[in-house]
Amino acid sequence: MDCRVALPLASSPGVNAVTGNRLDKTSGATEVETMLAQSQPRFFATIGELDWYSGSHHRWIEELDLRSDDRVLEIGCATGILTPHLVDSGLDVTGIDRSRKMINRARRDHPGLNFHVGDATRLPYDDDTFDAVVAASVVNVVDDAKPVLSEMHRVCVPGGTVSVLVPSTSFTGEDLDVLIETRDLTGFSEAALTKWHRGPPKMGRSQLDTLLRGVGLEPGVFRSYLDGMLIAATATVRSD
Repeated sequence: MDCRVALPLASSPGVNAVTGNRLDKTSGATEVETMLAQSQPRFFATIGELDWYSGSHHRWIEELDLRSDDRVLEIGCATGILTPHLVDSGLDVTGIDRSRKMINRARRDHPGLNFHVGDATRLPYDDDTFDAVVAASVVNVVDDAKPVLSEMHRVCVPGGTVSVLVPSTSFTGEDLDVLIETRDLTGFSEAALTKWHRGPPKMGRSQLDTLLRGVGLEPGVFRSYLDGMLIAATATVRSD
């Protein structure tokens, strides 16, 4: 009986494709959860190599139009996923993260780059130290975004740039399905993107606008990335 059931299934390409997709998706999800349980730094380092992740973050930075040799503070740098791109763009970069494990991995993977362990709500830098301060997926996950944004403002020079990138509230599960299909994502890459969509808190444009204005910043530019999954808010620090 088992053989008679199996033969029609095996003869149907459509069923094979669906079964293969399910197995691939299950395997990818298992790999993501296992990696997160065993080593979060390894997980962050791995997703940093995925095209959908690196491409969206690189585009965000490139559209800030920073100048060569600008002093840039990257808050929440994790394992240095974005830092080498900033350096390769000619920027003078300092990466900071509160996790010593993340920074240890960053220093191991990117020797010679400038990484510090520190608290984003009490940055260990003087006022007006950096020409630009950027933070990806930080203000949406902290208990209170206002102290972080206030510190970003404080350490940035007048006329400098403050920019945050976060998952967007307007991006839906249906949007995720379309993104996965159009980018032909499978396995670990699909599972990591799905995890990122379902896990971290999201923010909308009005919420970001209110937060930035609350610390004396007036966001001048809002942009979306990764087919709307991410939203960036960028402000120029006023010269009083």
